[in-house]
Amino acid sequence: MKGQVQVYRNLHKTLKDSTKVYSVKNDKGIVEDHVTEIAIAKPILRVGPKGNQRVRDESRKNVHAYIQGRRMRESVIDDPASGCSGKWEKITYNPYLHKSFVLQSDESIRVPEAWIVEIRRDGVWAFSPTKIKIDE
Repeated sequence: MKGQVQVYRNLHKTLKDSTKVYSVKNDKGIVEDHVTEIAIAKPILRVGPKGNQRVRDESRKNVHAYIQGRRMRESVIDDPASGCSGKWEKITYNPYLHKSFVLQSDESIRVPEAWIVEIRRDGVWAFSPTKIKIDE
């Protein structure tokens, strides 16, 4: 994980306009930043199964899901010169409904990784995500 960050939804911080805040942990496990938007290169999307089950058992959220990868200096989703146009898909994770990150357009497709993930005020977007059908 050297040089990588872990980004997760901060359950205790939300802006006055209801914008979600995310915590950014460095490779030493220390929270180094709080952001509303961030771009991550070569992300791995992780969900802890025990934490997921605890949410379901207790009906109370806890931090058990995060996106791990290299923090990018700036956003590329709106930059036509980046070569990253047209392949962005919105992803989501709801611990009461899912056991992994999934495509918002088709929740039967899990997304374990992507080329780039951008967390923005309008949601979490993945560029060229790996898609795996969830076995029923």
